[in-house]
Amino acid sequence: MKNVVWRQNGSSLTNLHSLSPNIWANCPLKRIAEDPSLGRYFYDDFKDYPLIGTQTTQIAHGRYKVFNSGAGTVVPVSAVNSVEKLGGALRVALDTDNDAGSIAQSYPSFRMSGDKSVDGPLWFEGCYAQNSVVTNFAAWFLGLAETDQFVLATGVPFNGGNAITNTGSMIGFHVKEDGLGVVNTVYSDRATSLTDIADDEAGTLVAYTFKKLGMFYDPGAKDKSRMVRFFADNVELETAISKTTLTGLTNLDANALGLMFAAVADSAGTTYEGYLKWWGCAQLNPGVSIHD
Repeated sequence: MKNVVWRQNGSSLTNLHSLSPNIWANCPLKRIAEDPSLGRYFYDDFKDYPLIGTQTTQIAHGRYKVFNSGAGTVVPVSAVNSVEKLGGALRVALDTDNDAGSIAQSYPSFRMSGDKSVDGPLWFEGCYAQNSVVTNFAAWFLGLAETDQFVLATGVPFNGGNAITNTGSMIGFHVKEDGLGVVNTVYSDRATSLTDIADDEAGTLVAYTFKKLGMFYDPGAKDKSRMVRFFADNVELETAISKTTLTGLTNLDANALGLMFAAVADSAGTTYEGYLKWWGCAQLNPGVSIHD
């Protein structure tokens, strides 16, 4: 299978409109599109997002389910910080303590079993920015989760502060409410809190500046200590998840995962705006090699 992009040298690449080649170089996106029997691919830049409805309970919305507590919205915008952005972005806006805004795939279809006979390599990445990095601001999660297990609501998946509900598993990236924009890599195995994989390796956000956050999972990895690898702006992070850690879990490795973004405001008067420029995920079926 031919690759669709060339692998780069690992340097920081912040182009808003491109997938990070250090993550995606060995992903045969074109072949998957031509032959769905090889695997599946999901990508959205929200330019065709449907007209929004009332979000104060979880609603089915196009390819997603969406929720917002009511003081804000989950809705596409054409401008970020009053600057028109080519293609726009999806904005999650909050302004009241413990207000929540979330968007997720309604039904998950990806896996991270740790067993190459069950699933194949997986690639995930999202492009995100927010309007501020002050303290007492907002917490958020971006990554993969057992989306069918969460009924999005106030307190779900964030159960106030940095606590989460234990309805479903999660893996990806997280900024804490008082985290000052520091991005952590995290997972939860249906727990009430996120487990930090690495506290700050993904860097620190700058207001209104997009950062690309992604991961690559390979159940056939020769180095079993790096079965799930994480990236920020094309740069591979030092800390990974090993096969031993992944397969030692109860739920994350056993159940299907889908894309999810969720945010919760930290204090009254918070005017949080989080922006998703795009996100995507691809996975090969078991037995399909990335090296052919």
